[in-house]
Amino acid sequence: MPGIQVFKTLADALRAGYTVYDRTSDGYLVRTRTAHGWAMALVICH
Repeated sequence: MPGIQVFKTLADALRAGYTVYDRTSDGYLVRTRTAHGWAMALVICH
């Protein structure tokens, strides 16, 4: 089972095709549509 993708910047996530889904206390929850449904990832902003 693959792990969750973690990005260091929101720009990196957007370049990879993700869109912002929600804000977290230390970044963003992002998602992208795949052939199998939604793929979720985290953006951790320090």
